[in-house]
Amino acid sequence: MKRLLTPTLQISIALLSLTISLILIAYSFGFIPSEEKAALEARARVSESLAIQLASLAGRNDAAAIKETIDSVVSRNSDVLSVAIRGVDGNLLIATEDHEEHWSEPAAGKSTATEVQVPLMNGDTPAGRIEIAFRPIDAGGHLFGLPLTMIGLIGFVATSGLGGYYFILKRALRELDPGSAIPERVKAAFDTLAEGILIMDEREFVLLANDAFAKNIYKSSESLLGTNIGELPWAHSGAAGTEFPWRTAMRNEHSVLGMPLGIRNRDGDSRRLLVNATRIVDGGGVVRGVIATFDDVTVLHQKNEQLNISIAQLQRSQAKISEQNKQLQFLASSDPLTGCLNRRTFFEQAERAFQDARDQRQPLSFLMVDADHFKRINDRFGHVVGDKVLVGLADVLKRSCGERDLVGRYGGEEFCFVAAGMTEREAERFADGIRLAVADVTTWLPNHERVTVSIGTASLADTCREITDLVKRADEALYAAKTAGRNRVVCWGNMRSPGEAARPRELAAILNRA
Repeated sequence: MKRLLTPTLQISIALLSLTISLILIAYSFGFIPSEEKAALEARARVSESLAIQLASLAGRNDAAAIKETIDSVVSRNSDVLSVAIRGVDGNLLIATEDHEEHWSEPAAGKSTATEVQVPLMNGDTPAGRIEIAFRPIDAGGHLFGLPLTMIGLIGFVATSGLGGYYFILKRALRELDPGSAIPERVKAAFDTLAEGILIMDEREFVLLANDAFAKNIYKSSESLLGTNIGELPWAHSGAAGTEFPWRTAMRNEHSVLGMPLGIRNRDGDSRRLLVNATRIVDGGGVVRGVIATFDDVTVLHQKNEQLNISIAQLQRSQAKISEQNKQLQFLASSDPLTGCLNRRTFFEQAERAFQDARDQRQPLSFLMVDADHFKRINDRFGHVVGDKVLVGLADVLKRSCGERDLVGRYGGEEFCFVAAGMTEREAERFADGIRLAVADVTTWLPNHERVTVSIGTASLADTCREITDLVKRADEALYAAKTAGRNRVVCWGNMRSPGEAARPRELAAILNRA
């Protein structure tokens, strides 16, 4: 289509399209009044004027003057078919002839284009209404949703406007010969540059393409002069829908710098470019075109891609090493069977928790948990079942563990629990909850017997100087719980004397030696 139409005719058609569009927009916004709208406004004025007159006459109870007025309005206004005054009871008080034939009660009591009703008021009390019946509005025919008068106006503008625009533009514009627009010495100077250069007019037709662009970038033996630059096989390197840099430069006063762009040359190779574009303005401030430079960064882009691949591989390696370090750290700090903290790591963290609680004067409790008759379980069912019991017991403890609490395997069937922020009484209730939770499990042993635990607790007091003090007291309380029959919780603070639990140990040692 562009080859069949001259630039002058194309611009003329564009201006004509713009003019018709403006007319349609003005009509849609009501700037061009329609006959129907004018008729409605006229009827509104007639109704308002008649209502004022009749209200004035009704105030004087002049029925003859009212009848004369409405007859005069009907006879002198061809659009008015009939006029009447209806009382609040619905009966006609005064009316012109044939009013009942012309009047149709409007829906919802609202006035229409053919039935207008004006309420009459006596103070704040309705006194009736004025009814005016109009002829239907003859708006003429419509085509494509527009009145025929508007269609005629558009047709007149289309026929006369195209000829007028073409005549004016033919005299005002002159066609440029791309071959003669740029002097030969200027082109020779541009050919010495290493970066590609394109100069285009305001319609994006190439006026100059230096050798660096034609041979090194696009690799074309054909002349690019007169080619529309937008028709070259460009590929945006940025976001989809990004505007070409020369179009942005043509719209803005500021130059476009360093915009990434791709192009596929005649050999099918893709080239990566950085484009700078600046518009060309004549002495009158009119934009005449754009000069664009193209830096070929294909090799640099390939190097960057290789570098990004290497960086990504390095990051994956680092992530893998970090994950492995985490696994090693877990293995080094955890009991391999139960997943609880091992003894060394547990007491390192317990020592810090103990010192923090002392410094901040916060409560802290220590629990020693022991599986009752665990050796008997191993002897009866084997070590596999015994390991299952230990894992299950550790799961109960870990589920009960808060954010600041610690769970560790002390050794064999014994576990340690640091309850941060728990007072002595709270720790006792907490420990009894663990005891009951363990006793409810019937799936650890093959014969569904229940496993029980004995728990000793000790809480931070002024006499505790080190974490070992709490461990010793909790151990004494645990021993007391096992001596008293197992499956119970003993709090060190509730024992009658701190040394009372030591005597059964001594007695047991004597019996063992005997």
